[in-house]
Amino acid sequence: MTTVPHHPAPDPAAGRLDLHARQLHAGALAHVSTPTLARLREARRAATAASGTTPARWRSPWLAGGAMAAALALAVVLRPEPATPPDAGTGATVAATGEEPAGTLQEDPVFYLWLASADAPALALE
Repeated sequence: MTTVPHHPAPDPAAGRLDLHARQLHAGALAHVSTPTLARLREARRAATAASGTTPARWRSPWLAGGAMAAALALAVVLRPEPATPPDAGTGATVAATGEEPAGTLQEDPVFYLWLASADAPALALE
């Protein structure tokens, strides 16, 4: 089942309020004196000139990417060494050589007699 996101219908009163606010703002700007507007423009220029030439927004993605690349390079360089091979006689060595540890038991007929005996299940449960 697909759900449709609920978007409320635009309120006509909000549209009228926005239009009225814009008209009031335009009227207020029309009544501001020319020297006041000149001082405001000069203050805006001074504020933007004091902050530097251009904003450094283009640097942030490059800095984040560079930090990730450096972390990845550090992880590759400092990765732990591979584990040492297991000692002789462990399961990995036996599997590699192809020998089965129970091979001698499978060839012994006494082993099969013991499996058929009545005490084998009791020993297996211990």
